[in-house]
Amino acid sequence: MQGRLFAYIYRLTLNYDLAQDLSQETLLRMVESLKDLKQVEQFWLWLYRTAMGKVQHYFRDKKQQQMIHIAALDKERLAEYASQNHNDGLNSVMRRELSETICQAMARLKFAYRNVLILRCFEQLSYAEIAGLMDCKELRARVLFFRAKHSLKQQLARRGFSKTLLLIALGFFGVITTPTKAASAAGAVSAASLDVGFLATLVGAAGTRLGISIMTAITALALTLSLESFICLLAFLCYLAVCFVIVIYSQ
Repeated sequence: MQGRLFAYIYRLTLNYDLAQDLSQETLLRMVESLKDLKQVEQFWLWLYRTAMGKVQHYFRDKKQQQMIHIAALDKERLAEYASQNHNDGLNSVMRRELSETICQAMARLKFAYRNVLILRCFEQLSYAEIAGLMDCKELRARVLFFRAKHSLKQQLARRGFSKTLLLIALGFFGVITTPTKAASAAGAVSAASLDVGFLATLVGAAGTRLGISIMTAITALALTLSLESFICLLAFLCYLAVCFVIVIYSQ
């Protein structure tokens, strides 16, 4: 249990020493409050919520930005992992560079984005569980994950890596932030975990720069049309929306 909790906090903070301190604080809080837990099956969600609160409280007290700086990484593990053959088509130099890049990219994400990626990809929570943990609707959790995934892709692209390497990059991040030597299994991230569904993709895509530009242009055009023309435009937009989501899925 302690290892799983530590990995969650470490991935949130990217600071090994801080993760140790906050893990101990969370466990102490657990011992003090466990008697108040009404549903045993909700234990891990309750523990994650407690840990998340500890991390947020720390950064709020320190007046940190939403994006954090990497204070400590397991360099030895990173070097050891990069030197091994993982049948991923990458040589050791590329593997090491991608590992360092994904850590830097994750560090630059908003806290909420990093949190939802960790909960979904590494803690393997359902969107319903994430919604309960973050006190929001399930659609909101799905849209948040879509935007987190999109933001991470952008961070990787800025550093010269293809967006198609997202799954591999997340796997690397899982491995080098796992506190045990059995890291290979911990880094596995399934492609299914990245799927958010059609509606969440559409809503999330509407918030991207491209989506905002399209919506602005459509609004301006709609103001100049008659009712019949507007209905035709609306039907065409439904078709475009389907095509848009298909394109987003394929990225």
